[in-house]
Parts: sequence; C-alpha cells; structure tokens
Amino acid sequence: MRKRTITLFSSLLLLIASACASAAPPPTPTPTDSPQVTLTISGSGGVSGLLSNAQAAFEADTPDYTLNVLSGSGTGGGVQGVLDGLLDIAAMARGPKDDETAKGLQYLNIGSTGVAILVHPDVEVTDLTQDQVRDIFSGAVTNWSEVGGQDLAIVIYVRDEEESSTLKLRELIFGETPFPETIAGVLGGAGDMLTSVEGTPGSIGFGNWIATVGSDKKVKTVTLDGVAPNDDTYSIATPLGIGYVEDRQEAVQPLLDWVASERGQAALRDLGVINLPSE
Repeated sequence: MRKRTITLFSSLLLLIASACASAAPPPTPTPTDSPQVTLTISGSGGVSGLLSNAQAAFEADTPDYTLNVLSGSGTGGGVQGVLDGLLDIAAMARGPKDDETAKGLQYLNIGSTGVAILVHPDVEVTDLTQDQVRDIFSGAVTNWSEVGGQDLAIVIYVRDEEESSTLKLRELIFGETPFPETIAGVLGGAGDMLTSVEGTPGSIGFGNWIATVGSDKKVKTVTLDGVAPNDDTYSIATPLGIGYVEDRQEAVQPLLDWVASERGQAALRDLGVINLPSE
C-alpha cells in the first residue's frame, strides 16, 4: 500500500510540473529586423528611369532599403535638391560642375549611355550617317526619301540647349548650326520626347538610350553608321552618375556598393548601360 501511495504521489507531481510548463508564457522573441531606410532620388529623367528599373533588383539584394524615385527634374534640379537636403541622391546625366563640387557634391560614375536617334515606328530608315543626322537637324534634309526612306516629310523634335544629349550632339555632330525654325517642339523631358515621336508620323528626335529601355512607347532607334546605341563602340555617349553629399554617404553607401557589385553591374548592363567602370 505504501509503495502504491508513493507511485501515485510521484505521478501527481509529474502532472503538476507538466501543467506548469504548458502554462508558462513563451520567451519574448529577440528583435532582428533593421529599420527600413528610404532613399529619395530625382534628377535626370534617363538616369531616374534607369534607377527605377533597377529598383526591384536592388531591393531584393538589399532588403533593408527602398528607393523612392521621383519624376525627373533634370540633372541640375537633382543636384540642387541634394545640396538643399531635399533629396538623398541626384540622378545625373553628366559629371559634376566645379561649383557643385565646391559646395560638397560627391559623385560616382556608373557608366554611360548612347545618345540615340529616335524615329516614328513607321519610318522606313533603319540607319543614318552622322552627316545625314546633321543635315536633318539643320533643316538641309526635309524628306525621308532623301536619306533612303519613303516620301514623307520629316518632323523634328529636340531637347533644350542645356540638356546633356543636346550638348553631346552639338559637340560631336551638330556644331553651332541652329535648329531650323520649322522644328515641331523643344521638349523638356525624356518621356515627352518618346511620347511625341511615337505619336507623330515622320518624326525624329533624340535622347538617352536608357530612357527607351523598359518604356512602353513604340519608337524606333536607328543605328548610327551601322552601330547601335547600346554598343560599347557607339560614338555618341553621355556619362551616367549618382550625386550625393558626404553627410548622407552612410545612408547612400549600400546603393553605391550595389552598383559596383557583380550583380549590380549585370543589372545595369541589362538595362542598357554601356562602358561600365568595371569593364
């Protein structure tokens, strides 16, 4: 009897211990999530578009960071936004000016992009020489039949004189010859150029190649002397870069590291960047 009593008492103790263990609150989990960091970007329409298209790849590789890419405000607008503390990053289609560097702007070149000659999709011309491009944008050639296309009037769209694509084309092809008075319009942004060329039969314009990558606008890019604008040997190209200030470098550094990484370089190449620094 005594042995049976001891056994029952032992069983009761085990049941009580088990119940207490079940009722004990679970341990408080140790926080592991880092705070999310948002980097706000604006500037060159082409470079802003490039970073927007690269956003998913960057965020997948850097999960604690989010890119907030605003509408393009031009390289100068992006730089001013960074210097004023309104932006984390300036999307830049040129290198920094001396006065911008003097104010503390830091700059990372991430490659370059071809300045593409854009035409309406129904234009039959697929290649132009530099001389033909010069003649079209000076008004010496006014019909596509004069450069191997159909009998169709040429409608010209341009960007403003301070825009990086215009400056590069003036340096290497246009020279100082003014645009003809018959141009259809001077456009303020890469998106405006793509929309106008897509919607105007017989039209021609120009802009950074990367602005066309991922765009839903149906425009055609012609080769220049047989070379496509996404080829490293393309002769008309402008730099692409990221501007920031030293006070924000710690926050910006993960993006700087990513664009220099193997995965970042591959993503930029897929998006039409040429002459990457690592190559």
